[in-house]
Amino acid sequence: MHFAQRDSVRLITWKAAHPQKYVSRDEVLDALISHGWIDGRRFTIDEDRTAQLISPRKQQAWSKSYKDRAERLRQEGLMHPAGEASIQSSKASGLWNFFDDVDALIVPDDLSGELDLNKWEQLPPSYRRNVLRWIKIAKNPTTRQQRITKTVETTHAGKRMQQM
Repeated sequence: MHFAQRDSVRLITWKAAHPQKYVSRDEVLDALISHGWIDGRRFTIDEDRTAQLISPRKQQAWSKSYKDRAERLRQEGLMHPAGEASIQSSKASGLWNFFDDVDALIVPDDLSGELDLNKWEQLPPSYRRNVLRWIKIAKNPTTRQQRITKTVETTHAGKRMQQM
């Protein structure tokens, strides 16, 4: 892998049923983060392989799990200069801590005022985190309000949004 390149790459990996060719998700993430790259969604190619778009990390927020992983890689001496530069750039821009409230499952005021918090708290933390992230990254106030409305409606109906 040439981590200095700027273009995204489709990474093809073997599934665990092929132990001699298999590379775990954790191994892939460690390599990507340590070199300043990020993973995308993984898709099944066939019964033996998956594909995943991987890219150099641009200016974007870091989730707690990725920050924790980056810190572990630093402590183990596995962080490469490009990975460290990505971290420092995110810290300088304020994006390093952008999702701290989301990761702590803090419901923003504009959502909590409309939401049935009892039903909300019964939803799995991973789902709530994804919804809060989706609301937070809205590009404008209208989109944010639409997302809040959809969240309130689906939660009130006792349902979940499929894409989360």
